[in-house]
Amino acid sequence: MISDKLKDYINILRMTRKPDREEFVTTTKVAVAVMFVIGLIGFFIYLLMDVLPGALK
Repeated sequence: MISDKLKDYINILRMTRKPDREEFVTTTKVAVAVMFVIGLIGFFIYLLMDVLPGALK
């Protein structure tokens, strides 16, 4: 059972490859864009939580 899992992991490692420059740059751009969008969403939620309680008083 453990040896089968180990063989699976070794096969996966054999199939991996180093990405070329274009693939790396594209992946980096997508990751940065997603982090930016999630940060904006969090900032807007923070603003809503900060402004709405003061507006209701």
